[in-house]
Amino acid sequence: LGAVISIVVYSQLTDPDIMLLAGAFLGMFVNGMLGGYGALMAEAYPTEARATAQNVLFNIGRAVGGFGPVVVGAVVLAYSFQTAIALLAIIYV
Repeated sequence: LGAVISIVVYSQLTDPDIMLLAGAFLGMFVNGMLGGYGALMAEAYPTEARATAQNVLFNIGRAVGGFGPVVVGAVVLAYSFQTAIALLAIIYV
């Protein structure tokens, strides 16, 4: 519910300074949520494969996520910021 509200509110912002501050605020919660993943994943794999499994999973996410700014920028140029946020919300859910 909080993620939905955050997306709706953030997509309505028009001032770049407020968007920057709101993005930083929301980013703290996203990164806080990811903080425990390492410990959880460590228990999911045998000791011999643990480091390799974690690195593969994290780096695949980074590789795919690296295209995010390019895609969002293209959608903003072609349509609007609200459309780009709506697209991300659909992918998120």
